[in-house]
Amino acid sequence: MQEHSLAAPVRGRILVVDDEVQIRRVIRKVLSAEGYDVLEANGGSEALETLAHNDVDTVLLDMRMPDMTGIEVCKRIRSTGRHAHTPVVFLSGASERSVRREAREAGADDFLAKPFDEAELRARIRNSVSHNRHSAGMAQESARLRIEVDGQTRALHEARMALDRARRELEAAQVQTIERLTKAAEFRDDETAAHLQRMSEYSRLLARKVGLDDYTSEMIRTASPMHDVGKIGIPDSILLKPGRLTPDEYEVMKKHAEIGYRILGGSESKLLQLAASIAHTHHEKYNGTGYPRGLKGEDIPIEGRIVAVADVFDALTSERPYKKAWPLERALKLLVDGRNEHFDGELVDLFVGSMDEVLEIRRRLSDDDAEAMPPS
Repeated sequence: MQEHSLAAPVRGRILVVDDEVQIRRVIRKVLSAEGYDVLEANGGSEALETLAHNDVDTVLLDMRMPDMTGIEVCKRIRSTGRHAHTPVVFLSGASERSVRREAREAGADDFLAKPFDEAELRARIRNSVSHNRHSAGMAQESARLRIEVDGQTRALHEARMALDRARRELEAAQVQTIERLTKAAEFRDDETAAHLQRMSEYSRLLARKVGLDDYTSEMIRTASPMHDVGKIGIPDSILLKPGRLTPDEYEVMKKHAEIGYRILGGSESKLLQLAASIAHTHHEKYNGTGYPRGLKGEDIPIEGRIVAVADVFDALTSERPYKKAWPLERALKLLVDGRNEHFDGELVDLFVGSMDEVLEIRRRLSDDDAEAMPPS
């Protein structure tokens, strides 16, 4: 067991739990270079003992270990007051949906597959530590403000500062709501985190190209990963069906647009309002033959028309367990052939004309261990 003081390090403290020494060594090297304080445990028992004597910002937890499984360790962590809310990121070579679901039910906050990409490891840990520290900071600030209110000691300018902090924290909470709901939908569907990141970046690029301001374009980027959140409400027998859906099953599947709108709608948050609109309209078609409302042309909100192009392009050019990635020229032909039928023709032209930027986004946000895009 490694003993450390309770003083928090500058970047954060990470507990790496894995029975393979070489993997722990690689992770320590990557995270230490980023400025994190890295603790190590070679199994579940040592991890729990370490947590009993140390504060950490994230637990990076192997799924399979000789003394107890990662699932068991995670449940034990969640059952203790001290680390009940500490983020747990599972690390495993298993990629089956059932494994991910079991990890989520045990209390996992994120899932990183072996072999992992170092850049993704750094990004996941950075987000996890940031969320943990933000949550802790909000709790401390809330307690501080409660004492001040009870004692009626705050001056007017302090109240204004607290209100401004609360506004910023509320905006951050709205973004986190989007991220958490997106993650919940990802656990139930075949869409990957990389797909959602790519299509959201494509959406921001297209929003800028069509002339929307930077603020609105960034809002679309943040909200667009929620486009399929309504699939949470689709039965597994239909959502996970390996073969072609029957007409009746397809009608049920189409309801995910309306379900997503009901999940996200009704909020005063402009970000959630935008996400609700995207969920509701990204399957509408420019010629009026889409669903759920059969909207036509510019009656479809611009954000829905943008996400329709970005989502279809990335879905076509990405490999999935049930299909190969389409060659670039074939995917672009489908977009062009769908001008003013499926898609807004102006948006298609802008997207195709920005292919250098599109492909740079795709290169930067490639799937783990993904092969290069097939030659056209």
